[in-house]
Amino acid sequence: MAVGRAREVRLNAFDTYRQISERELERRFARFLEELTENLLRSSPSPHQGQISRTQVTDAIGILQIHQRGMLASFLGHYHSFHDNLTPPAAELHHWWDVMDESGTMDLVDLHTFENYLAVDRLAHVGEDLHRIGMEALQIRVAELVQTDPLKLRLPEHVAQLARSLQLVLEEYRVPQQLTQRIYDLFARHFVRNLDSLYRHLNDILEQAGIRPDLEGEILANGSLLRKADERPDRTHRRRQDAGMGGSSANGGDGAESRPQQLYSSVINALNFKREVEQQPQPAGAVLDTQKLINALAQLQQIGKSPQAAAGETAVADFLLGQTPGLKGDAALSAENRNQLEMIDSLFETIRSQLDVSSELQPVLSDLQLPLARLALTEPQFFLQPDHPARTLVDKLAALGSSANFPNRLLESRVAEIVAAIVRDYDGDSAVFAAALEHVERLSRQQSQAHARNIERVVKTQEGKEKLRGARDAVENVVRECLPPGQIPRILQELIDRGWRDLMVLTHVKQGVGSDDWEEQRRTLQLLTTWLLEQQRGEVSEDQSVERSLEAEPFIDLMEQQISGALPGNVSIQAVFDELRGVLAGDIAVDMLQRDSEADGDTDGETQPTREERLAKTRRLRRWVQRVDTLGKGMWLNYRDKAGVKHRIQLAWISDDRERFLFVNDRGQKVAEFNQVQLARQLSRGAQPPAPADRLSVVDQSMYNTLEDVQRTLSFARNHDPLTRLINRDIFIDQVGRALRHAHTHHSQHAILLLNIDRFGLVNDIYDRISGDQVLLEFSRLLAQLHGRKTSSARLEEDTFAILLVDGNIEKAQALAEQVRSDIADGTVDIDGEKVSFTVSVGIAPIQDYSPDVDSVMANAQAAVTQAKQLGRNRVHLYEASEETVRTLRSEQRRSRKALEDELSSERFMLRAQPIVKTAMTGESSTTRHYELLLAMRDKSGKLSSPQSFITSAERHGIMTLVDRWVVREAFMWINSLMDAQKVVPSVAINLSGASVTDDAFLDFLFEQISEFGVGTNRLCFEITETGTISNLVKAADFVRAFRNIGCKFSIDDFGTGLASHNYLRELPVDYVKIDGSFITGIDQDSNDYAMARSINDLAHFLGQETIAESVENEAIIHKLQEIGVDYLQGWGIGRPKPLAEVTLDLSSIEK
Repeated sequence: MAVGRAREVRLNAFDTYRQISERELERRFARFLEELTENLLRSSPSPHQGQISRTQVTDAIGILQIHQRGMLASFLGHYHSFHDNLTPPAAELHHWWDVMDESGTMDLVDLHTFENYLAVDRLAHVGEDLHRIGMEALQIRVAELVQTDPLKLRLPEHVAQLARSLQLVLEEYRVPQQLTQRIYDLFARHFVRNLDSLYRHLNDILEQAGIRPDLEGEILANGSLLRKADERPDRTHRRRQDAGMGGSSANGGDGAESRPQQLYSSVINALNFKREVEQQPQPAGAVLDTQKLINALAQLQQIGKSPQAAAGETAVADFLLGQTPGLKGDAALSAENRNQLEMIDSLFETIRSQLDVSSELQPVLSDLQLPLARLALTEPQFFLQPDHPARTLVDKLAALGSSANFPNRLLESRVAEIVAAIVRDYDGDSAVFAAALEHVERLSRQQSQAHARNIERVVKTQEGKEKLRGARDAVENVVRECLPPGQIPRILQELIDRGWRDLMVLTHVKQGVGSDDWEEQRRTLQLLTTWLLEQQRGEVSEDQSVERSLEAEPFIDLMEQQISGALPGNVSIQAVFDELRGVLAGDIAVDMLQRDSEADGDTDGETQPTREERLAKTRRLRRWVQRVDTLGKGMWLNYRDKAGVKHRIQLAWISDDRERFLFVNDRGQKVAEFNQVQLARQLSRGAQPPAPADRLSVVDQSMYNTLEDVQRTLSFARNHDPLTRLINRDIFIDQVGRALRHAHTHHSQHAILLLNIDRFGLVNDIYDRISGDQVLLEFSRLLAQLHGRKTSSARLEEDTFAILLVDGNIEKAQALAEQVRSDIADGTVDIDGEKVSFTVSVGIAPIQDYSPDVDSVMANAQAAVTQAKQLGRNRVHLYEASEETVRTLRSEQRRSRKALEDELSSERFMLRAQPIVKTAMTGESSTTRHYELLLAMRDKSGKLSSPQSFITSAERHGIMTLVDRWVVREAFMWINSLMDAQKVVPSVAINLSGASVTDDAFLDFLFEQISEFGVGTNRLCFEITETGTISNLVKAADFVRAFRNIGCKFSIDDFGTGLASHNYLRELPVDYVKIDGSFITGIDQDSNDYAMARSINDLAHFLGQETIAESVENEAIIHKLQEIGVDYLQGWGIGRPKPLAEVTLDLSSIEK
């Protein structure tokens, strides 16, 4: 019986899965055909689109308009054929990695066929990049459902099969070949990118049927489950293997470490290096034996002590040494053991500070710290094995502990029992964790089932409300149709208000618009309205009066029966019927009243215009309204509350008009309902799909945090003054540059306060250097207290400091300067028991929209502080430009901007290409060429010169988007010329400024250019330069996602130089990270540069991103980069930039 029941459940699940899949694909493809027609109607052939003619576009539009239904039926027919033969012979089995043969080429085919196969292959890769986990999970679940090997299953919903179906449809209806590339690009943008919700829905159906619960988490933790070591990998997989996902390609060879081992080694190396940087003392006493350490932890575990319970002690190592009498004094930990315990500390710090674990459960989970510390010492592979029961246990406990699930006394007690059993029973055997995992998985399944049931109830309730709202709208439409504008019979309004409206609403909900009762009630209202209006106007003849008097009583009786049958408790309407009888009999006059438009729902009729007006008034939300249109049911969004705590919500319901959206929490409870504009505003404020770091397991996230902490430590040392720990001159100058750009583009005001300690040399002369450092430290502490969102302070030279005041006018700057001056003058420093006071001179330099450059602002500040000293010291002096100077600067600024724009339209600019090559030690050469396109200028004599001064001026004047537009068009024209010449198109990296990736107009421009030139997006990589100029990280991340969704790739340039680099790595879903050249040029000689480059490489690899090292000049540098495991190299030691014409000659032709 149980076997039969299970089989029935699986059959039902398969039927449900197939029905929903077919229905959704039919709806989505029909919508795509409509959008495709509209796109072709809007666009016109461009001279850059090869052989596309207006006639061909017109022919394609005609085919789509005439045969849209047929094309939809054909697409579904191919889908059905895939479904009817899920396990075809091997020769027919086309997975996304098998479109071409092993060499990456095809047999003799014509060019269009070749391009079509490339396009289908590209679509498959785009889909695999976007939906890898969802597609693979569905592949495995369907294979299990039909009891076959997943590798032998041809999944009909896979992007490769959907793209193949599209290809067959286009061939069947003879759509002009010249247009197919554009159609494939649109298919990627409008169809493939939105498949996430479909895969999630289908997987949910199968998971709820008990097929491989939590499979997605398993794939995420372990990587692809469809790959075996002895298989030929797909080309996408091979590309990632080459990169090593952690540098394995650089280390090469059969002895290369596995990815988990590499990541673990990276964390261990990072911890060791951090201790070196922080100059932590080496163990002075005897080093503890590991087993003795394990025994000491076991004793503490058995008596119920934990670091969490000890006030102020959370580090396991410090707690252990402090709490165990036998270990006090001269005992010390080995570096290996300390590393393992610090990783456990990091794990619990991650749970406490970064996960949304309820306050009720955090103390319970903290009791696991000692058992896991023992496990880490006993089985270090715990950190390496994604499927280790203890790792899975921690992940699932953290998920159960979500604040959305609490308060829940029963769940809390169950989790406490499981944790207590681990603390009681664990004695070195990880089977205890496996047993606990079984209990936790049972709770997780119960939670998932409860979540699904809660969502179902929420959705049903919402759909009921929606149905009721629709019924009310339909009734109000009938009322508006029946009742004339202006004066209406009072008795008719009362009849509607006291029951007839409710009767019609109930009929609509139960029977629908086309039912007999609905039509009868609508005709009754129309007839009664006609009778009353004619009677009020005196238009009823004597014969009609007699007829109506005979009809009125049965007519009203019928109305009474309808009301009493549907609304038996409604007694107030009886008085209305009594009066209505008198009115229709002519005994009572027809009273009129002014129609109440609100009561009749006229405001609802204005809903749509009001919505349009609302959208028009919020043009800055236009991008986000478009993003709302791409959201699908089941999608998760992350957001941070006002306290900075991250939460997530799931989209559970969307109204049919896509105007209202309902979200639930992890528990399946309704937490928010937004209209379209409200949701767009939430997206603009940072609600977004999970970032790569959000998808890490808890243990991996804690290891990533360790790497990130080391990178921060290294970055801090590089960017801050070692004595005062204030930012150094280089970083301060960079911040002033940003403020200056902001002033130019937004006409804002900022200011610099330059501070010099008066007679500081006397401190060193009278006392000593140490005393002088003490003065500097006291001074820096005072400045550090001023730190906030609007101020930052720096040490520029020995006794010179500076404060940058952002968004502050002259008055605010003077007030701040006076406060600092007086606070320092009133304070004292204790030097050798003597109270010593000192003063400062302060110079203020405004940063205005006419300020020419950073150097002039700093010079003005220096002039002001010099004047303050000359006037007697201990005072504030403001630099003030004369009116004539301001006029001159403004005039020069206008002239400079005009000159920049003129230069951009001149013939002085050109693009050059510099190769980026694979870091490999296997002797294999890369089959794909990769170039970065670099802007170059010709001077008046025609010689090439650096465009850096031009770019700096363009950034200052806010016209970098114009520069980027020029570069994009030139790059696309070159790519187009390669396609016309039938050359192999290389992968091309195009630089985009931080200003462009946050500009709505540039986003639209780039989409238009990709469509106009018909370039293959799988060959495009956009390199975000000057990340410090990114004014809105939310917009930048959206920009990256928008173009990655159609196959483009992204990289972050100059990574590691800014204060907030790690934020960009966490938030921007990029494919490559380019390590700044300042860490590369001396990497073979400077250990700090080596450590910085390694930490960046490890961080990127942890998130599955590849790395590029720039400024590679010689073999010594190459050797160090190979040692680290960097994926790609670029620099003059690899290849110098060359004009595009020369690169074109180097490229091979497509074989026909």
